[in-house]
Amino acid sequence: MPRSRIQRLDDHVANQIAAGEVIERPASIVKELVENCIDANASEIQVQIEKGGLRRISVSDNGDGIEKDDLRLATERHATSKIESFEDLAAIATMGFRGEALASVAAVSKLNIVSRAMDSDSAWNLRVEGSHEVDFGPTARIQGTTVEVTDLFYNAPVRRKFLKQERTEMNLVANTVRVLSIMYPQIAFVLEHNDRVVENLLAVNSIEERISRVLGLSFLDESVSIHIARDDMKITGRIGLPTHTRSSATRQYFFVNGRAVNDRLIAHAVKKGYEDVMFHGRHPVFVLNLSMDPESVDVNVHPTKKEVRFREARTVHDFIMSGLYHELKNVGTDRPTYFKLDQQDPDATDLTGENITRYVQSTLNFEPGQIQHLGQRSTKTTRTSKTEVVEEHDIPPLGFALAQLGGAYILAENAEGLVIVDMHAAHERVVYEKMKKDRDARGLTSQRLLIPIELDLSSLDAETIRDNEEMFSKLGLLFDLSENNRLVVKEVPAILRHSDMERLILDLLDEIREYGTTRSIIERENEILASMACHDAIRFNRKLTTLEMNALLRDMEKTENAGQCNHGRPTYRIQTMKYLDSEFLRGR
Repeated sequence: MPRSRIQRLDDHVANQIAAGEVIERPASIVKELVENCIDANASEIQVQIEKGGLRRISVSDNGDGIEKDDLRLATERHATSKIESFEDLAAIATMGFRGEALASVAAVSKLNIVSRAMDSDSAWNLRVEGSHEVDFGPTARIQGTTVEVTDLFYNAPVRRKFLKQERTEMNLVANTVRVLSIMYPQIAFVLEHNDRVVENLLAVNSIEERISRVLGLSFLDESVSIHIARDDMKITGRIGLPTHTRSSATRQYFFVNGRAVNDRLIAHAVKKGYEDVMFHGRHPVFVLNLSMDPESVDVNVHPTKKEVRFREARTVHDFIMSGLYHELKNVGTDRPTYFKLDQQDPDATDLTGENITRYVQSTLNFEPGQIQHLGQRSTKTTRTSKTEVVEEHDIPPLGFALAQLGGAYILAENAEGLVIVDMHAAHERVVYEKMKKDRDARGLTSQRLLIPIELDLSSLDAETIRDNEEMFSKLGLLFDLSENNRLVVKEVPAILRHSDMERLILDLLDEIREYGTTRSIIERENEILASMACHDAIRFNRKLTTLEMNALLRDMEKTENAGQCNHGRPTYRIQTMKYLDSEFLRGR
């Protein structure tokens, strides 16, 4: 085959290629047009589509409008009102800025724009087909803009073949509108498909009100509000409880400065934040917005603006991960129950084996036979060995034990009602957290290998090790790396001496390169500690005395992540008196 000579593509082909980067399907067009409405300070946005958006897409707003002299320019590539110079790219505060959306839409459809700017005498109408102007003239409209797209991909039939069925495309459009609406609760959004209203999101006063409409009221009941700040970064929003999870990651919404993004670094950080409390194979539900200096994040990474790049990626990753971890560690399973961890007795003995009785006698402020039966639900007092009185409002969060059930559960009563505790799962978490605390207090203990591990690394892996020698040392790894990239590992963390260290080291290198940090060593240690805790925990059918049951309840109240066992299962549930009364028709 003869070598081809370089030649300039004609405008039609060039426009088609460029449009393909921005316009993938109808939902892509809706996203770009709605973002323009938001930038135009609209308070009402209406989206109408027909046949999943293939036949027609119309997006209308009551925003600032487009001046007559700017209307033709709006459909030209790289024409925008959002930025003026290269320096403006360093601090983008608008949703759009590339000047590609309308030009890309015009290249693959029949486009009609009607707009009336503020203080303008009339509206103006512009029709474009396949990037070529067909008509331009005055028309009637109130202030704002309507962009109508018909016959999508009429001049690119191959692209049409890759689209899904009508309902699938409609669902993608609906999800796009819902996601965009979350960060802008003050804007009303209406979506119609084939003249039927699919979504009607009224303007509300808070993001939480909008979240409840988009994700449902149940999400508010199964989530907690968070507000975490460090330096110039801040995370706000709601995170689902560890027990409120899904089988896929479809209900995860992350925003950076109000812009919805899909970012692997952020996804990894959130996953690690939930790591110690969520059931394996499940995915959390959350709505989070990361606010930061626009100069610290680059949104000009991809034409669709769904990806971002952080100047300090490792700092952002660790901020998100640690922030979520600390928010989640004291959250209960029924609702956000924050136990007072600062009251923990430093002399408390681990609740294992024979130590449980000594622990009970040394730390609890009551003795056998001195606990008032709480079935009366009154404010009467009782005398104890260490305190003068115990009133109802002093009842601990998980209450006092009443009995055991089925060899597996502890039944207790607190101020709210009935507490049901899975004694094995609860004790497993208590033991696990104590093991981790002991490990952290000692630091990572290394053990010299009798037979060193030898690995021949790629140049990329070897360079990663050389750039992060201090990090590897802190992880308990001692090694020599030769000039020909041969790695000889002499010491490893003691608890991991029987692990597949070769695989672990390679995974560690991949994680450092992708996210700038790693938790692989700690995670593997935690897996081993979790397994040990599971074996040490109270077994099924073990009979506990009332004293022992209360000791476990008190220890749960002083343990981080007490709401879930090491595998992410709930450790307790609360049935309120109001619920129980309704079940037994009391008061009717």
